[in-house]
Amino acid sequence: MKRIGALVCLIIMMTSILAPASFAANDANSQKSQFEIVSSTPHDGDQGVAVENLSVKIYFSKEVMPDNDKVRKANAKEFKLTDKKGKKIPVKVYYSEKEREDGLLMVVSDITNSDITIKSNASYTLTIGKNLQATDGSKLGTTQTIKFRTLDRDKSTKIYTIMMVVMIAGMIFFTSRSAKKAMQKENQEKGKSETVNPYKEAKRTGKSVEEIVKKDAQRKAKEAEALAKKKAKDDEILAALEEKDDEPASENKRVSGRRPISAAGSEYKVKVVKTQKPEKKASTNPKGQTGKQKNTKNKGKKK
Repeated sequence: MKRIGALVCLIIMMTSILAPASFAANDANSQKSQFEIVSSTPHDGDQGVAVENLSVKIYFSKEVMPDNDKVRKANAKEFKLTDKKGKKIPVKVYYSEKEREDGLLMVVSDITNSDITIKSNASYTLTIGKNLQATDGSKLGTTQTIKFRTLDRDKSTKIYTIMMVVMIAGMIFFTSRSAKKAMQKENQEKGKSETVNPYKEAKRTGKSVEEIVKKDAQRKAKEAEALAKKKAKDDEILAALEEKDDEPASENKRVSGRRPISAAGSEYKVKVVKTQKPEKKASTNPKGQTGKQKNTKNKGKKK
C-alpha cells in the first residue's frame, strides 16, 4: 500500500514538472507559426517621413513571396494607402528576392501617371488587409494599419536657412577675429602698439575712463616687455652666429705655395710627346694668279 502511494506521488510530481514545459513548447511553436508584422519603416506614428518616393518597408514573421501570380495579385489588393480625408493613393507592391527569408515586402506610392501628389506635413495611413497570404499559405488574420506624417518642408527650409545664416555669421566672426589677431601680432613684431580711445571704450563697456587708461597702460607695458625679451633673444642669436663665422675652420689646411707632386713622395711621371706640325698643302689657287691664267694653264695640260 505504501509503495502504491509513493508511486502515485511520483507520477503527480513528474506531471507537474513536465506539463509547463510542454505548454511552453506548444506556445513557442504557435508563436513561431503565427503570421504577423515584425517591424516597419516608417513605424506606426512616425513623423518627418520623406515626401519623395513615399514608401513603406514591412518585415513579416514569415516569407511573403507566393509563387502563384493569382495570389500575388490578391496580395497587392490587400494594401491601401490613404490620406487624411480617406482619398486613395495608387501603390505598387514589390517582393524582395534577396531578403525573402526575412519576410521583406515594400509598398511604394505610384503617382507618376496620376494627378495625385504627396503633400508635406500631411497624415497618411497604410492599411494591410487580413487576407494577406504568406508563401506557406497562412493569412494575416487581422487588419493592420501603419500611420505616419510626412516632412514639413516649410519648417525644414526655415531651419536650414537659419543654420546657414548662423554658419556664415560664425565664419565671418572667426575670420575677422583671426585677421585682427594677425594684425596685432604684426604690429607687436614691428614695435607698434594698438591705440585705444578711452572715451569710446568707456562708452562701449560702461567702465570708467581711468580704469580703461590704467588697463591700456598695463597692456602696453606688457607688450613692451615681451618685445624687449624677443629683441634680446634675437640679438643673442645673431651674436652667436657672428662669433661662429669669425672662428677659422679647423678642417681647412693652408699651404705656403705650389709644390710638385714628387715633393709629396709620388713616383708618378708624366711623359710629354711632341707632335709634328702638319705639312702645308699646295694651294689650288696660287697667289696672284687670275682666273683666266688658271684656265689657260689647265687647257694646256689637257692637250
